[in-house]
Amino acid sequence: MSATPPILKAFFKKFKKTKKSNFEIDFEKIDISLISVHAIKTIEVLEDNGFEAYLVGGAVRDLLFGIKPKDFDVVTNATPDQIHHLFRRSRMIGRRFKLVHVIYGREVIEVSTYRSQQKEIPQSDGSVIKDDNHYGTIEEDAMRRDFTINAMFYSPTNHKLVDFHEGLEDLKHGIIRMIGDPEKRYQEDPIRILRAFRVCAKLNMTLHTPSRSPIKKIIPLLHDIPHSRLFDEVIKFFLTGHALSSYKVMQDESIFAQFFLSPEFKSEEIDLFISNGLKNTDLRINQDKSCNPSFLFSFLLWHQVYVLWDQYKAEIKHSIAGLNQAIDEVIEKQIKLFPIHKRFTITMKEIWRLQPRFENQSPKKIYRLLLHPRFRAAYDFMLLRCQSNQLDQSIGIWWTNFIDADNHEKSLMVKQLTRK
Repeated sequence: MSATPPILKAFFKKFKKTKKSNFEIDFEKIDISLISVHAIKTIEVLEDNGFEAYLVGGAVRDLLFGIKPKDFDVVTNATPDQIHHLFRRSRMIGRRFKLVHVIYGREVIEVSTYRSQQKEIPQSDGSVIKDDNHYGTIEEDAMRRDFTINAMFYSPTNHKLVDFHEGLEDLKHGIIRMIGDPEKRYQEDPIRILRAFRVCAKLNMTLHTPSRSPIKKIIPLLHDIPHSRLFDEVIKFFLTGHALSSYKVMQDESIFAQFFLSPEFKSEEIDLFISNGLKNTDLRINQDKSCNPSFLFSFLLWHQVYVLWDQYKAEIKHSIAGLNQAIDEVIEKQIKLFPIHKRFTITMKEIWRLQPRFENQSPKKIYRLLLHPRFRAAYDFMLLRCQSNQLDQSIGIWWTNFIDADNHEKSLMVKQLTRK
């Protein structure tokens, strides 16, 4: 059992809770300002019309940590038709189990009806059909959730926290614990393995031993998951503001090598390069800036390209041809292990192929490189190489000064290069 995460120590020391029952707690320590006004409005409308309504899942967990959630999911005992009727700007989605998206300009609040436990229906041929598209109670809905810390319900209108599975206690002790039989729950959806480790990385928590034990046995089932869904889950490790800690967890749990080519040997240079790239990614995400997956993959796989490029330069005696051969070989190997969308690999190849041009500072090529559509991404990548001592830092300094210069200063800088 791990210690309480530092961010929660003071929080749990100070908060006051009054038990209403075994499951309901008066809880006033959540910062309401972190909750979307539209999520609160949605809950108020449902409650004003005689229905129960709560925030649920990761949003409640993050609020307890003092983190502003990215998304707000609402659950209620109202049916989809009843929800849709209450909100003029809403749409029903889903075929079997319908959800309602309530639309407020650019923000969408997803509202779902309490869901019942999965039912197994025996067939005449001895097979069993699993049916899980029925409405249920709040207790049944909580039982369907994956982890105890994701199974808490919170009402921002009356500050009531509903916790059926001691999620608050697990949160206090820094534990991620599966609800129900872990092996069975992982078999139902192997993606839960990735979610467990992603939450560990995000919140600096520990996976409960019984919840960890079946993972080695279940991991091969991940390859039966549709690629698009698996790809989305893997990318969330890196593009949700905790890429560096996610990378460390993935390495420690031997998950990274399941999806990405890994260097044949480890070195401080490789660790520094990837760590710097992940730190920059986290910084951009936390500043609400965009981060292209192409750039992420380009630095995660660069050392495989770099090692082969060095090898082929000696064999082929032509640097650019060697680089192209190295790039093609690495992409081919990566696709066999875990395919990356073609639109991303095209950008990755351009970023890599532009790297030698930063060192080749002839006047015509400088301006041609500056006008390249992928210049900015390639430039950021080159700075990462300088930052990690893979490239002479003077090259990064020169290009940074060149970009910031006006046209007259650019011309002078190029002339100075020509004289040299």
